[in-house]
Amino acid sequence: MKNKILRIPVLAGCIGSFLIPASATAEPGYYETGEVVVTATLSETQVSQIPAAIEVISKAEIAESGAKTVADVLTEVQSVSLEPASGRQSVARMRGLSRHTLVLIDGMRLTSGFQDFVDLSEIPAGMIERVEVVRGSASALYGSDAVAGVINIITRKPSETFRAGATLRGGESRHGDAATIVTDGWMSGRAGNLGYVVSGGYNNKDRYDRDESDLMTDGDDRILGSALTALTYDLSPSASLSFGFNYADTELEGYRTQTGGDFERYVDAERVSAYVGFDAATGQESSLHLRAWQSSYDWTSDMIPVAGGTASTTKLEQTSRQAEARWTGKTAGIHRVTAGMDYRHDERADGEVEHDARNVGAFIQDEVQIGERAGIVLGARYDNHSDFGSAISPKAALSYRVSDLLRLRGSYGEGFRAPTLYELYTGSLYTKKKIVYASADLDAERSRSYEVDADLAWKGFSLGATVFRNDMRDMIHEVFVGYVKEGKNNIPAYELQNISEAMTRGIELTASLKLPYGFTVSDELSFIDTEDGSTGESLFYVPEVSNTFKLAYGSSQSGFRGNIRVVTAGKQWIEGGERADGYTLVHVYASRQVSDVAGLFLGVDNILDVEPDVYGNIGGSGATGTYLYGGVTFNL
Repeated sequence: MKNKILRIPVLAGCIGSFLIPASATAEPGYYETGEVVVTATLSETQVSQIPAAIEVISKAEIAESGAKTVADVLTEVQSVSLEPASGRQSVARMRGLSRHTLVLIDGMRLTSGFQDFVDLSEIPAGMIERVEVVRGSASALYGSDAVAGVINIITRKPSETFRAGATLRGGESRHGDAATIVTDGWMSGRAGNLGYVVSGGYNNKDRYDRDESDLMTDGDDRILGSALTALTYDLSPSASLSFGFNYADTELEGYRTQTGGDFERYVDAERVSAYVGFDAATGQESSLHLRAWQSSYDWTSDMIPVAGGTASTTKLEQTSRQAEARWTGKTAGIHRVTAGMDYRHDERADGEVEHDARNVGAFIQDEVQIGERAGIVLGARYDNHSDFGSAISPKAALSYRVSDLLRLRGSYGEGFRAPTLYELYTGSLYTKKKIVYASADLDAERSRSYEVDADLAWKGFSLGATVFRNDMRDMIHEVFVGYVKEGKNNIPAYELQNISEAMTRGIELTASLKLPYGFTVSDELSFIDTEDGSTGESLFYVPEVSNTFKLAYGSSQSGFRGNIRVVTAGKQWIEGGERADGYTLVHVYASRQVSDVAGLFLGVDNILDVEPDVYGNIGGSGATGTYLYGGVTFNL
């Protein structure tokens, strides 16, 4: 394996250093973000005051999960599962809905890629400050796609004093493949009125192949390179400019077995985003936010026949240009009002098929505090789309603090998902396994979402329960329309149509308890039921039950931290009318701060070497088997 030379000393050094007494002890250089979040209300709000189901994954938690990409992070988030989409992509499915989950970076929409999906394995974990996951309808603020919820990936921000860090990591599966080298580094600080952060990363993972009955590789060679820059400039004590640039390039190489034979496949996917913003205080308790950005995604796939013949190339280019303006301020003492407008222009070219679309939106939200115990959030958004027309998305949420121990919440929201350029105009005419025809006559999908929650907290113990239901209508499906002859092969063809209603409902339970001697135990359990209204059957790739159990330990005196995580997914239906069995993966992580600036870590994912049938192409230890890794971190 090409990564083996560096991997072995990294792991050996980590194991040895865990056995040597630390010359100095210190906590890892994590920046604690506390409980303030921005995604749910578009303004900084304490988690305890938000009438919605929200989960925040901090930088420390990301590091202590061993995650290399955002896809790895989300495998342990409540009611989020990863769908193994075509093209070996990792796609988030929240509360049973996939294309209805909006993915943002720093509050900005990500441009979709191959077959209209956002591949979360193309976003490195090293650039992340935290991830905010809001479950439940958010179309009243964000418009299209935010039916099931929002995943906001928040990147590193400039610090007030100079700080820098680096990580070097190596690993390999117990089967001798999937050798991986991951490096990332960053620095941030301030020079006068200028704040800055610069970071970059490199992830090189070798291919793996658990099934050797055919030539097709189960996992490709994968190289992911990334860079991020964020700048702020203070114009005055109350006004600032911001600039940012985000780049990621993913290269894949592997073999595919298809109806036409065996092929060697090369993929290059490049994602580039840039923004400029202005923020100013417009009063003692009011602020103005302006921002414009562009996000582009270029994807190329080369299929080369192993037996010889003509190679084929597929290209995709998609660009999104967006601008937003919003104002937030307090009025009449008990109201916090947020109002804004945004504009989006999307362009997509799948091969020779090109089209564009525009969307103009306006929204208003009022957060009302009633006494010391109750709060109401009322909001609505209007969208006008150049292809499917207009839509209004209202939402109402209520929270009530019964006592210092118990809080109740409830919400109702309506949402929509506009048909994308892929669904309206381009489709997928070049794939070798199936052809998907677009349809310019598609209507927007509509939804109604209901949610009731209860949270109990007492000293070091907390307990939460959520009951939810999503009703979808005019859901867009692929409908079989026949076969297309290509050489000696008949390729199945599908057309995208509004054909059905769909429903997802479930119960989410969370609990955590702080134990003596630095231990914490937590559990997140979800039961989800789904139904495709056209067939009466369950939706694909939705586990009936999922659970993440975690036992964690941390000591500031010894500088040692560690955890055991048990991730379970129940039975689920997959394409082909099959019902895949459930599975349980057990992961272990340990780290030690050995000096003021250096720390070491070791991890073993999937200790029991489980090979889930449903894990498919999303990668990770569920596909590679037991995976061992270790590395070193530096923080100044």
